[in-house]
Amino acid sequence: MSRPALFSLLVLFYLVLLSTTTVSATGKTKKPTKRGTKRTNKPTKVTKKPSRVRTRRPGVTRKPTKRPTSPPAPRGTRRLVLTIINQAFQQPFSPFFVMVHDESARLYVRGGVASEPLALLAEDGDPLPLVQAFQGQPGVLKAFTPDGGAPLFGGQSTTITVEVNDRYPLVTIASMAINTNDCFVSINGAVLNDGMILDTPGLDAGSEENNERCSLIPG
Repeated sequence: MSRPALFSLLVLFYLVLLSTTTVSATGKTKKPTKRGTKRTNKPTKVTKKPSRVRTRRPGVTRKPTKRPTSPPAPRGTRRLVLTIINQAFQQPFSPFFVMVHDESARLYVRGGVASEPLALLAEDGDPLPLVQAFQGQPGVLKAFTPDGGAPLFGGQSTTITVEVNDRYPLVTIASMAINTNDCFVSINGAVLNDGMILDTPGLDAGSEENNERCSLIPG
């Protein structure tokens, strides 16, 4: 996995963090407060309605009604809007694998052996084995493949939205460079902040010989 592909010096993968939205503990997005509003000194007319007297039946105790409440959002929840730009020449990207997780879950370790699900992504462009391998595992908040956006050809871009929090602050994204044997591009467990731009080259999964045979290249 440590061997870069032959075209790794090209900028293959651009990830731009467009904006962040903070989610409050009630699960609702916080709106900016308005400043500079004018106050009026007009008197306010208050009309008092006659109070109603309710009688209770003897021996009947009224139970307080419980209002349904939505579970609070995890502490430090942020919604990230990510834009991925393919800047490779004639090198489309496959459907993307996306994961939000903590330090205990990793897509790969540089210099290590690629897992079978990662090899399937790097060789065939299929992200579903990675989704099945990570979803529901300890340390993983969410693993999924976005709808649309692939194949992503050179010069094109796609947008992915994820939510991170203090417990699961890391984002992983991976995709196959389709016109290769087993090259993939990825963000491997990164903490993303507003305004960041990341350039990542292609990586060789090391699971298939780089013979460039058409029978072994999906593109």
